[in-house]
Amino acid sequence: MMRSAIALTLCAIAAAASSCAPPPPPRQTTTLEPTPATLHAVDLSDSMQPIASDRPVSLTAARNEWTSFALQVSEIPQADGYWVRFHEPQFESANAAIPLSAFETYEVLPMPVDLDRAGFVRHTGLSTASRNLPRALLPAAVDPTGALNLHTLRDPARPTDPSSRLSGPHGQALLWVDLHVPPTAGAGDYGTTVDLMRAGDPKPVASVPLHLTIYDFTLPDERHLNIIGQIGWDRLKQLYADEFEAVRPRLINRTDPRYAGTVTILDQLVTLAQRHRTAVVIPNLQPTVKWDQPGQPPTIDWRDFDSLIRPWMQGTGFADHIPLSYWPLPEAELLERYDRKSQLDYWSQAAVHFDQNDWLNHTAVSLAKITPGRAGTEESIDLSAQAAEILAVHPRIRVMLPLEEDQVQLAGANNPKLIDPATTSRLLSSCPSLVFATPPKDDWPPGVAHPEHWLRTDLPGIVPYAGAGGSERDVRLWAWLAFLRRAHFIQWDSAVPAVASPTEPADPGQLVWFYPGKWFGLAEPVATVQLKWLRRAQQDYEYLWLAQERGEIINAMQMARLITKPVEIAPGQLPDPTYSLMSGTTDVKAWTDAHELLARSVLLRQPEKPVDTEAQRALYIQTLQWARPQERPLLMGRTADWSWDDSKKGGDWIKLRLGMNIYNASDDTPGGNVLHWAELPTGWEIHPQPMQIPLLKTYHVLSATMDARFDALRTTTASRQTMEIDFVDGFTKVASPLKMVLPVAASARREGRLSIDGSLEDWDPVYSVQDGPMVVMLNRPTLQRQDVQMASTSSKVFTGWADENFYLAFALEGIAGESHRTQNFVTYKDRRAWGEDLCEVMIQPVYGDASNTLGSVLHIICKPNGAQWVERKVDPRVNRNPWQPVEGSGIRYAATTPTGMKWNGELAIPWKVIADPNRGSPVLIRFNFVQHRTATGESASWCGPIDFGRDDSLMGALYLRNGSEGAGVNDIVRSSDSPYAPRIP
Repeated sequence: MMRSAIALTLCAIAAAASSCAPPPPPRQTTTLEPTPATLHAVDLSDSMQPIASDRPVSLTAARNEWTSFALQVSEIPQADGYWVRFHEPQFESANAAIPLSAFETYEVLPMPVDLDRAGFVRHTGLSTASRNLPRALLPAAVDPTGALNLHTLRDPARPTDPSSRLSGPHGQALLWVDLHVPPTAGAGDYGTTVDLMRAGDPKPVASVPLHLTIYDFTLPDERHLNIIGQIGWDRLKQLYADEFEAVRPRLINRTDPRYAGTVTILDQLVTLAQRHRTAVVIPNLQPTVKWDQPGQPPTIDWRDFDSLIRPWMQGTGFADHIPLSYWPLPEAELLERYDRKSQLDYWSQAAVHFDQNDWLNHTAVSLAKITPGRAGTEESIDLSAQAAEILAVHPRIRVMLPLEEDQVQLAGANNPKLIDPATTSRLLSSCPSLVFATPPKDDWPPGVAHPEHWLRTDLPGIVPYAGAGGSERDVRLWAWLAFLRRAHFIQWDSAVPAVASPTEPADPGQLVWFYPGKWFGLAEPVATVQLKWLRRAQQDYEYLWLAQERGEIINAMQMARLITKPVEIAPGQLPDPTYSLMSGTTDVKAWTDAHELLARSVLLRQPEKPVDTEAQRALYIQTLQWARPQERPLLMGRTADWSWDDSKKGGDWIKLRLGMNIYNASDDTPGGNVLHWAELPTGWEIHPQPMQIPLLKTYHVLSATMDARFDALRTTTASRQTMEIDFVDGFTKVASPLKMVLPVAASARREGRLSIDGSLEDWDPVYSVQDGPMVVMLNRPTLQRQDVQMASTSSKVFTGWADENFYLAFALEGIAGESHRTQNFVTYKDRRAWGEDLCEVMIQPVYGDASNTLGSVLHIICKPNGAQWVERKVDPRVNRNPWQPVEGSGIRYAATTPTGMKWNGELAIPWKVIADPNRGSPVLIRFNFVQHRTATGESASWCGPIDFGRDDSLMGALYLRNGSEGAGVNDIVRSSDSPYAPRIP
């Protein structure tokens, strides 16, 4: 009753109040329209092929490790009113979480990159059509609640405009997210989501689940691999003219306000690199040095220099207080011009000063080598003598030599001025790159300490490696190689752009660590995606180092060997540029699985705990399973020798001897390895017995040959299909395929009207030797997949002949059109004709004598505008340039472009240009036809895959038929008295 009375009283009060105020408006229910906006995870490990997916983000990391992921926001109607919200990853096994402060978010902005490079296409197999790649990382502000307002992001189409903003109706942005796992985080699984929100809607528009597994070990703060990027003074002056142009490096200090801007930029660059577990050095920074008295040591003023680098060397200038592990011993201005005694006096005093500051173990005198490749004998002796003199000036000074260990010249009775064997522990010798030469012999004296090792990336080795700038795997590869070579330093040439402005396209192979902030209207330098890859590489090395420290060195070394796949050149063996395509691992899953196995190797042996033998056994089995596909040999076709075979009766036969390379990355294989033909087009005859292959040595490339015959009476379009040879491992019985197209076609004698006008109206299908896509030239991913990649466009090629001429016609697709330039010459890059639409014809006669001798190779380049270039190959043993122009060849060439993307051509090539009448008449022609498309950089050939258009080692065969397709080879239409007309067998 009391509750009822109170209720009535409250109602009365409410009624009285309502009589004094207007009634409230009815509640409105807002219905938001559906939005097409999406949020997806993106794989940016290959910046040239960002891949968005609907899968959740799955991360694994150790404590104190940086891990990263990328997100793509798409179809934003309007940036204002949309935001991305991050949430704390929650520990699934306990009441704990990783704080939002562990996240760092950036907007990924595209930068212009010049992909029109043959090296890029060979290395990646990708198109050159793209001109902008995701590179720059602009910090994106996230508020304390974890919200990132999309309206604060820039328009990717105007990345350097500070006033640009992401806008609809189809706005799209890429986000890069760093997550630093706290050193105190508990090991186990964490989960959360990243949500796309919009104003007025309490539910996420889209979400991406985030799973994080934290391993039960901690990455050390100490850097066991020093990744060092150099910044030259000239680059600083170009990029930061106001702060560096009128500044002398030896006078910079932290107290003079004139250098405040200069010091700020240097601090920013060094700090940003150190924060990513790398280091940048500026070799031009130096003390003030004066030589007051002739013949006396110099007077050195270190105050300015010390004030500048001390915060870096002691770690006080960094938030984590981790000092730099390396800074080169500074070289005095113009020191290289002084006499040798003065130079040594300087190095002696410099070493004393660094020793007094406790920096001497973190520095070295770096001796320069300007020429590319390995040093010769004289250069090795000279550099060793210089190093010996420097090592003698101080008992703890170190010298970094651009010589490999087998090139270091030690002192002896006959050469006392070379390196004292007692000082070799203070040497840093360079170690072999991915393609390396076998040392003549291992004659390092017993009991003499081996030098420390370093990897140099700024000079090409025996075979240049075009990677490093394109994908995360190409950057991480160098860390795994450093572990394999037992190197503790990797030195990169330049950490800043080589271009002068943000609109100038960069080299895709250059590793740019940061861009000037002023390019984007910011005060601080802007990190790049590539800098994040470098941090990932350094952390990879720490995983390998931890596995080694915990007793799993064999597993770690095996994985490093199979990830890097170096190629060893035997003594006397000529280096081949294609060997660089065999190196490294392009399989993304192989990298992912290797990292997981490496983490498990570290976890296998916890400090002060016994090894779980069952877990160890399971890990070893899974590592072997991972290794098997990586250990499969790589095969590459290299030569095709064609000849006429008169030995077999009852037909006309063409004989092939195919030469190939077999590369082995595994341990030395036992006996029992075989090669056998696995798949052949119709018309071929083979011996079914497999061919025995001798022992395959680790890292070596073995040459082998296989023979087959082709029945010329069975020449059809099917005889130009893909063939396959299998290498079968004698131990595992696993087959590794080699797929190729080695076409054989009939070139029929022509009768009747033929006008060389480019119209192709005179060409019947009976003369066709190609109708469809040709074979794309070698590239690294396709070679490592042991596959044949076909061109993206179709090509038609016709051939024929008469008494005086060999005729060729073609119809090609995919040319760039009239707007693209045509040169009056031919440009070659990485041996490939480049820079414009063109086609190449390779012709070599096979004479019908008893030995099937070969004539010289004729190379013809044709262009859509009707221009042609003709050259002949001469003896390379006596000619530095074996390709010599042919003047007055008499070749008639006509071209038409019926549409903007198509190109027809016809050629009449006199037999007197192809064949030597004094050597008889040809019965076969070794032949190849190549098209290069400048719009995409794609090069494809009739016979292949090959690596360059002038490859005269691997060519198909044209059988000269004196009749139509399907007619007998001895069906003579009429005889000829021309000395150049082919003799029909």
